[in-house]
Amino acid sequence: MTLVDLQRRFYAAVTSPGETAFEDWEPALRPGLAVYRNAYRARLIECLRSTFEKTWTWIGDESFDAAAAHHLIAKPPRSWTLDDAGAGFDETLAQLFPDDSEVAELAWLEWQMQQAFTAADEPVLDATGFAALSKGFTEEAWASLRLSFVTGMRLRRIQADCGAIWTAIANDENMSADVLLDEKRSLLVWRQGLDPRFRMLSSEEAVCLDLLRNGGTFGDMCEALIKRLGVSGIEEAGRTLGIWIAQGLVRHAEAGV
Repeated sequence: MTLVDLQRRFYAAVTSPGETAFEDWEPALRPGLAVYRNAYRARLIECLRSTFEKTWTWIGDESFDAAAAHHLIAKPPRSWTLDDAGAGFDETLAQLFPDDSEVAELAWLEWQMQQAFTAADEPVLDATGFAALSKGFTEEAWASLRLSFVTGMRLRRIQADCGAIWTAIANDENMSADVLLDEKRSLLVWRQGLDPRFRMLSSEEAVCLDLLRNGGTFGDMCEALIKRLGVSGIEEAGRTLGIWIAQGLVRHAEAGV
């Protein structure tokens, strides 16, 4: 047996969910393998607790550890870094807590906040740059304006106010058990400077963001808002564009494309 074969055999035994993985090992080695596997899982569960502190707080020790163990068995880490051990944990929680949507959504928020923090730096279009770009724009130029958003931005439709849960736990405040929203909303996660951020979008902003991310123009955005808000839609379009630029969401803008 080569060293690589032995390493693969050892990894399979350590990550296996049952005791049968040790059957083809010498009896004298099985207790040591069991101890190593238990220690390995315990360390990984600690990593998940660190990554998903608020989710852990929300569902409690027993439920979190059971979910973490299930996740690590179903999706054992395959990366060189333990930072990736939590990938897909929100999907695991969605399966384990089908009637409590806030659990998976809170885990998704925690994961995306971490991902935003470690995302590669990229230039953004600030207010000064946009003012210089748009100086002298004609009505046609404004209508044809297209935006490119930062690649680290993430958006998800949510059923529960996981942002409020995050804030309550961060501030050590009590949170009502009634966290379901009246209707689904969109939650945005991004990094502004060095700080990962999140905020809930209005239905109008969600429509606009989805429109422009899929190739729509500022003119299309104005038309969509006019249909929803009447003539005030044009003012709302300008206000929304200003927020996106101020919060560092826009990477590039170009008219006439």
